[in-house]
Amino acid sequence: MARSFNFQPSVSQPMTQALIELSDLRFNWPGHPQLLDIPEFRLQSGETLFLKGPSGSGKTTLLGLLGGVQKPVSGSIRLLNQDLSALSSAARDRFRVDHTGYIFQQFNLLPFLSVRENIELPCHFSSVRAERARQRHGSVEKATTTLLAHLGLKDPAMLTRRADSL
Repeated sequence: MARSFNFQPSVSQPMTQALIELSDLRFNWPGHPQLLDIPEFRLQSGETLFLKGPSGSGKTTLLGLLGGVQKPVSGSIRLLNQDLSALSSAARDRFRVDHTGYIFQQFNLLPFLSVRENIELPCHFSSVRAERARQRHGSVEKATTTLLAHLGLKDPAMLTRRADSL
């Protein structure tokens, strides 16, 4: 049974370039019935969206589509005005590392790296992301510290701990 999401973003703003734009989005896993059916959805800058639903309703699948991890069966996904459906798998990976933060449902910290090294890892793969961190915060390291403080994780000793010791 396909799930139709009725999205209600939290902030009403004038129509501008959408951060996320979905059009006639449909998805199903091979050999399974349709899981997602989203006729139209736009998320503007400054809006907040909360996804809620029972297990198996398609929340993680939708996030995988938005992150470019999966491709829709039909329809389009525009993220930052880029049609993800038109990109190859490698190009979607590059777009994700350059422009989005995506945490996989499976815990994928590299156990042999410190907390700081795991957080900063995308900047090693993306010069775009590293330069953006330097422009906004002065350095990648300062961006990491700012992010952790924003999340309420201010203990500096935690940054040097290996992920496998958490």
